[in-house]
Amino acid sequence: MVNPFRYGQVVTARDFCPRPKLIKTIKEFMASGQNTVVFGERRIGKTSLIHEAARRLRKKRLLHVDLLEIKNSDDFCSRLVKAILSLEQQGGFLEKALKTMSRLKPSVSVDPLTGQPTVSLDPAVKLQPESIEGVLDLILSAQKRKPLVVVLDEFQDILNLKESKEVLARLRGRIQFHANIPYVFAGSIRSRMDEIFNDPDSPFFKSSIPVQVGPLDRNLFATFLRDKFASGKRSIGSDTLERVFDVSGDIPGDIQQFCEAIWETTSYKEKITGNIIPESLKLIFSRENKGYEATLVMLTGQQLNCLVGLAKVGGKSPFSAPFLKAAGIALPASVKKALNRMEQLKIVFRYEGEYRFVNPFFKAWLIFKNF
Repeated sequence: MVNPFRYGQVVTARDFCPRPKLIKTIKEFMASGQNTVVFGERRIGKTSLIHEAARRLRKKRLLHVDLLEIKNSDDFCSRLVKAILSLEQQGGFLEKALKTMSRLKPSVSVDPLTGQPTVSLDPAVKLQPESIEGVLDLILSAQKRKPLVVVLDEFQDILNLKESKEVLARLRGRIQFHANIPYVFAGSIRSRMDEIFNDPDSPFFKSSIPVQVGPLDRNLFATFLRDKFASGKRSIGSDTLERVFDVSGDIPGDIQQFCEAIWETTSYKEKITGNIIPESLKLIFSRENKGYEATLVMLTGQQLNCLVGLAKVGGKSPFSAPFLKAAGIALPASVKKALNRMEQLKIVFRYEGEYRFVNPFFKAWLIFKNF
């Protein structure tokens, strides 16, 4: 029996745990051409939610552009171009687009696995912020063939660009005339998304309706997960699932990863109890151990002490006396400095005033290893 749990990828249809209210809301915004900004922490299911909503709009196509870790306007434009040309494989559009973007020296090759044409751009040709308008004109051309929904994922990373203000201004200036194209701006770092959409000085100030994506309802998700286990004649108790939710921090992607490991460490027709939790975690640790060790290499001794303190007592009060004692750090200022650095390294993040591990299994590993 194939393991039914999926993580680290976009899931739709049967693999998507229902979110009826959010699906209805986002689908209606897409259908009406309303621009939307979707907030939610990492692995909460934003991208899958957006894809599922778009899938249910059969008259629209989804143009998805991943902006994770973009570094400059050249990279931004290149990702837009590649996404558009990947969506539009028909010869007529491809030829027109290649002609329009001729100065970028695009080249077409055939993917040996899929047999589909792929487009690459000459890395020697550097794009400037003013190139954005021309790239966005390709979206309008694609829209004429069949209506689009445009998703700009991890949109907060546009602030990585040295020329981010100019890029945002040019992007907003063009998008506001795309009246019939719904844009969805998805982001996982709330403070940076707020900087783009809630700062009065930003070109995108109040330009889109906000939608917050939080954890799934535990009862609803538990039913979904039980059905997945039942496909292999396995049963899992409520108490065990509660522990899975707790360890995973209620993050759907991490919960699915945990359940995938539980499936791999159990057998057909087995009744799954909490006794399987340590064994399943060990399987995850064995897969991710090298990454954990690589992370530790990047940390100073004081940063590691701070991280261990977070693992032991949590991150709600990291400047309190109990936390300082647990971390073995004398001054709150030292904790603040360590936390700032670990945020930059994307080891921890802040959520509603609390510092949390980006990877909850790294937290469990630190405790397991008795650091």
